[in-house]
This record gives sequence, structure tokens and C-alpha cells, in this order.
Amino acid sequence: MTRRRRRAREEEASRRGVPQRAASQLRFVEVPETTASAVARAGVDVAIGFTAGTAATWVLLLVAAIVFDEALWDLERATGFDEFFRLTVPALFVLGPVLALAIPTLSGVAAAQSLRLLERHAAQHPDAVPSWAQESRIAILPARYARRAVLTIAVVAMAVGGFALLFGLFDDEGRGQPAVWAIVVVSVVAVLGWLVVRVLLQAAEEEQDARRVAIRAPWQRLESTTEAMERRRREALPVEDPPALLRPRAFARLETALIVAAVATGVSVVAWFASVWLRQPCRRCDEQYYDEPVERFIDGLSLYGGIAIAVCGAIVVLLTAAFVIVRRIRERTAFRQVADGRPRWWTDDAALPLLLRQRAGRMTTWLVAGGIAPPALWVAAVVVSGFEPEWADASAVRTAGVVAAVVAIAASGSALLIATRDARAAAVERNALRTVFSPGDPDLKEIAEREAQARRARRAAARAARRGQS
Repeated sequence: MTRRRRRAREEEASRRGVPQRAASQLRFVEVPETTASAVARAGVDVAIGFTAGTAATWVLLLVAAIVFDEALWDLERATGFDEFFRLTVPALFVLGPVLALAIPTLSGVAAAQSLRLLERHAAQHPDAVPSWAQESRIAILPARYARRAVLTIAVVAMAVGGFALLFGLFDDEGRGQPAVWAIVVVSVVAVLGWLVVRVLLQAAEEEQDARRVAIRAPWQRLESTTEAMERRRREALPVEDPPALLRPRAFARLETALIVAAVATGVSVVAWFASVWLRQPCRRCDEQYYDEPVERFIDGLSLYGGIAIAVCGAIVVLLTAAFVIVRRIRERTAFRQVADGRPRWWTDDAALPLLLRQRAGRMTTWLVAGGIAPPALWVAAVVVSGFEPEWADASAVRTAGVVAAVVAIAASGSALLIATRDARAAAVERNALRTVFSPGDPDLKEIAEREAQARRARRAAARAARRGQS
């Protein structure tokens, strides 16, 4: 660093009221999570994963119902799948509003906990600037999430109340039902309550915004100085090669394989549906028969398409599990590598993703909450709704419903525990990385740009090496 640049930074630090000795110690940090803030964040991740899994599972059931209805109706009658699917519809009308309300509610609780966490950090460590990722957690204030939750209640009330009102006005049976008019009254009260509460929440949002501005003020004065000090330390660091497991190419191969397997699964599904459509375009249509080469093609498309769906789907599941496991191994390897605290720098595309990419624990939370709990919940909901197939004993069906409910609860609880532990571990591991690397405060866009620059540099070096050999 030139003497002129050093003097300019000293003047900037002095102008901002930061002594040069203190400025040299400035760093961006990950604020450690409290138990309350970690559980609140975990609740949001579980709700998001569960909602996505619930929607995806129902869509798969819908597709299966269509296939059964169009091509496999004998099997449909034997298994009672049509009844099973129809019984999911009432549960869908209950789960939809509940989950739509749960996500903004839990997000508001998490934002409130993050606001308190950063307020406590600002009071105790006013010179330790939180990272961009942590400050972004209060970009939307708790009162704004509360307004969304109340709006959800109002929309549901409008829909239910409007339907009940029409039923009471235009149906003779509904007109004489007190419950119908009670629903209308409750819905009107809910909508009027929303009009009142939204005004109160707007005032609460202004108060929370003032709190946010107050805690951000000292950090904003320090951000440019802290970035300069981090850059100064980073430029002086020795550049070392990361362990083989942390090199981008090692993980990129697994990502590529997962993408290829997912695309192959999609193509297999399309091919299988094409074979079904070619054989019978609709349920009431006669089966279509073709010349021998086309017949063999359709039979092969149906057979091998089904096999490909099973094989590619299994490969996607295995690769997804491997993806998460390898990512966690990479995280632990990086943490062990920097445990000695010796300052150094790896390449941008090896060091920076460890700070902002989705962690394995969070991905595991989504997989458990979205891949295990929703299917079990649908089974339990259908059993509660009265599913009684002819091929099964009633007591066995009830037992299956109880087991499914236990599985859904256990999966959701496990996902919450995983997310909570990972949220607390993330701050510890990433602070260790920040101490060694002095990476500054990059956001996802900057990381993508640095990774692209690193890839271009590697390609240029490879081309230069080939030219030298020739």
C-alpha cells in the first residue's frame, strides 16, 4: 500500500471519529445467535420447507390421480386411490390458509428476534459491524410481517364470508341455517378488525424503523473504514491453495451430475406420458394401434420410460443426499483448516461461498420438513377424513393414520432441531473464516462476480500453459 493511500485512510478514520489503532482492528462479524433467535429462524425454515413439500406432494397426487383415471382405472378401483385423493381436498382448504398465515407470522417473530439481537449487539459492541447477510434479516420489519399475516386473515374471511353470504341469500336451505349467518358476522368482524389493526401496525412499523435506523447509524459510519481495513489486511495475506475438497471443481462435478439427473427425470416423465397419450388419447377414446415398428416404439417408450423414471428419480435422491453431505463435509473441513487462526487467503471462488451460500443444515431442514413430513401428514389427514379402502382392515387404516401423524410430527421436530443447531453453529464457523480471511462484506452478487473472474483467470492461465507447451 502506498504512503498516500495509507494517509488518506488515516484521514478518513480520523474524520469519522475512529482512531487509527482502533480502525486497524475493525472487522465485519456474524453476530452469534441466541436460543430464541435461532429457534425463530429455524421455525421459518421449517414452515417454508413444509409448505413447499405440502404443495409439491399434493401436485404429485393430482398427477397420479389423472394417470390412474386416464390409463389405470382398474388399478384405481382396486386400490381406492380416487377416494384417497378426493379426501385430500378438504384438508387442502384447511392447510392452505393455515400455512399462508404461518409463514408471515413466524417470519415476523424471527425479524423481531433479529432486531433485538442486533440492538443488544450494537449496545455491547458498537464497533463490530454485522455482515450484510445479518443486516438483511431486518430489511422487512416485524410489523410489516404482522400486516401480511392480518391481511391473510382478512382475505380468508372475505372468501369464506362471501361464500356463506351467497349461500344464505340464494339457497333456501342455507337461508334458515344460523351457522351460515354466524360465519358471515364473524367474517365481517374480521375484515373490520383488519382495517383497524393495519393502522396500529403502521404506527408500530414506524417505531421499529426508528429503532433500526438507530442501531444502523454507528455501523454506517464505520462501514467504509471497516471495508478498507479488511481489504488492507487481505491484500497483505499470503495466498494458499485450499484443500482439494474445497476447490470449486470438486463440488461443481456433483452439482452438474445432480442437474443432469433432474433433467433426465423430467425427460423420462414426459416420455412416459407421451406413450400413454399415444396409446389412449383420452379415457373414453378407444385404444390406438399402429403398425409394428410404431407399436414396438410405444411399448418400449412406456416400459423404458417407467424404468427411467424410477432409476433417475432414485439417482436424484441419492445425489441430493450426497450434495448435502458433501457440503457439510466441506463446511467442517474449512472450519478445521482455519482453526489455527493463521491469517491467509484462498482463491475467491473457494473462500467466499463459505460465507454466504446456503448451509447444509438449512438444506437438510428443507428436505426433512418438505420431503418427509408432508406425505405423512396427507396420509394422516385422509385417514381422519374417513378413508376406508375395501382391501384393508379399518383398524389397520387407523393405525397407519396414527403412525403417519407421529412421523409428520417427528420429522417437523427434527427439522426444527437441525435448523436451530445449524443457525448457532453458522455464526461460530463463519466468524472463524472471517478472522482468517478478512473477506470484507461481499453480497451474493459480488461473490458471483468474483467467482466469474476467478474462472476466467483459470481459463486464461490454462490457455497460456498450453501455448507454452506448444
